[in-house]
Amino acid sequence: MREPALPLKCLWTLLFALGLGLILLLLFATLEPRPLDGEALNYFPAAMLEQGRRFAREARLAATLKALASLGALAVLCFHPAGARLLTWLEARGRGRWPRQVAWVAVGVGAMAAVVELPFAYYLGHAHERAYGLTRQSAWAWLGDHLLGAAVGLVFSALLWLALYALIRRSPRRWWAGASLVMAGYSLLLAALYPVLLLPLFHQVRPVDDPQVLAMIHSLAERAGVRVEKVAELRVGDESSRLNAMVAGLGPTKQVLLYDTLLRELSPAEVEAVLAHELSHAVHADLFRGWALQAALNAAAMWLAAWMLRAMRGVSPLGLPAAHAPRGLALLMLFLSLCDIAGTPAQAALSRRAEVRADKYALELTQNPRALVQSFQKLARANPGDVAPPPLVEVLSHSHPSIIRRIRAAEGR
Repeated sequence: MREPALPLKCLWTLLFALGLGLILLLLFATLEPRPLDGEALNYFPAAMLEQGRRFAREARLAATLKALASLGALAVLCFHPAGARLLTWLEARGRGRWPRQVAWVAVGVGAMAAVVELPFAYYLGHAHERAYGLTRQSAWAWLGDHLLGAAVGLVFSALLWLALYALIRRSPRRWWAGASLVMAGYSLLLAALYPVLLLPLFHQVRPVDDPQVLAMIHSLAERAGVRVEKVAELRVGDESSRLNAMVAGLGPTKQVLLYDTLLRELSPAEVEAVLAHELSHAVHADLFRGWALQAALNAAAMWLAAWMLRAMRGVSPLGLPAAHAPRGLALLMLFLSLCDIAGTPAQAALSRRAEVRADKYALELTQNPRALVQSFQKLARANPGDVAPPPLVEVLSHSHPSIIRRIRAAEGR
């Protein structure tokens, strides 16, 4: 066993500083006391703004604790003797056959992470939502959905890790290039399967049969120059009061998905404005742009990870005998989690840019700024949050511009 070299220490120190610094910076910026936004008071009652801000603060605190607990658990596995012993034990369950070893470590570490995150996931996914009247789902029903999602995630991730470790064994120095392609393909596969395989596991999906809505969508699609293969309604109204719409899937699986709550709560003109916004993402290939950025960030992270695994060989307490040792999978999980956190601002910036373009496109397509503003107001009421968050929070983490910025832009201000 040996101590890590200085470059390796510097890399881990930098990643932890970036990851933890970003998490804590967002928390402090969210919790910072500040008066209500004067402009927002022109569109929303003060009580609603206060409630949305409180909702966002509570969610941010829980998300911060969840992230810290998850990273802490992985750090203990990787850098504490007790964690190293557990990983070695999991690896030994494979009885010398590397696919079994990888599967044991992947499932073991994934299950441990799921247990650590469960209290925070329950609060964010159920207790917090129920406290604000956003869900009608029972705790047991939520737990069933959560466990099903965790099980599906474990299976998919185990398959992914098996593919990556096959590459690491084949080429300990250059595996990152093939792994980057595998990760990119994996994300495309999930995007394609999401509306036809994954989403129906948790919600009832059925074709939209309202002729007015169908005619509206096909008229918008014709004007936008895009082909809409399927328009589906997501039945969430029995469980949630949230409103949403999306374009999901790739190629033959691409479809427009509408929450039944959105169809019920928004006027036809407001639904048209929301749909025009969503069609913009298809017109401008925003899913592909996001995928390309994620693929580039993953490639950079994998390149660094390849060097990290070689440099960690023989380092205490994990003592990897080689870069392809299955117990090093926990190191990869921790490393890639920190890289993902560090890359969040870049991904958020690209997403916000796409959302701004989609709002502009919706205005051009519908020529109805009033309907777009009213849809923003109803979405804000149904999906609580800070409609005018601190600029730092928005820049570093929000995938959408704030509601007040979107309203201002829709009104040409």
